Amino acid sequence: MISARSRVAVIFGASLIALFFLGATAQADDKAKLSLSAAVSADYQQDQIQLVFTAQTESADSSGASALLIQSLNDAQKRLGKPPGVNISSGAIQIYPIYGQKNEPTIWRGRAELILESQDILGASQAADKLTGQLALSRVTFSLSDRARRQAHLLLTERAAQAFREKADMTAKAFGYEKYEIISLEMTDSGEMVGSRPLLMGRMASADAMATPALNLQPGQESVSVTVSGRVLLR
Repeated sequence: MISARSRVAVIFGASLIALFFLGATAQADDKAKLSLSAAVSADYQQDQIQLVFTAQTESADSSGASALLIQSLNDAQKRLGKPPGVNISSGAIQIYPIYGQKNEPTIWRGRAELILESQDILGASQAADKLTGQLALSRVTFSLSDRARRQAHLLLTERAAQAFREKADMTAKAFGYEKYEIISLEMTDSGEMVGSRPLLMGRMASADAMATPALNLQPGQESVSVTVSGRVLLR
């Protein structure tokens, strides 16, 4: 059976242990902690193109508009054939009525998209020229391919990590510490277009469209950035 004096000693010893751990925690919390970030960016040539062509039809009824629309798309795909390296797909398709004064459909219109995508910009331009006079070119978009973006992120991540370490080391020494310890890290990335980019809008199909010069598409550049943020403990 533990005596009253022994219980006091045990409690006193436990209190010392508790105070020791509290003191250690307070000492750790008192150490200098900093939040730092390092960002790197680079411009990359866009290597992917998307061209959106639009077919439009009119008919007295919805089935007629739909049939004309399908025929227009089929004719366009037949003219295109299978150009190497160019992916051809259908986009949005709409059949909708135009109402008259009596709130009844007076005519039905159809609208459909034909999309060309490729990393061969010249090949896509040559394929697009085959649709001149048949479909309207409504949108051209340049971008970085997934492969190019992954390579850019990998390279910039290495540079951002190195920049973060150098900044942490320089900051530690500037405040009289010998080294640092990374407590937490967070990384973000982004990309945006740099400079102007040709968007060829409204090149409509018409009787004299065959005289239109061939497409001369020039991609722009895209800026990709990676930011590393984190907290460090100075030692």
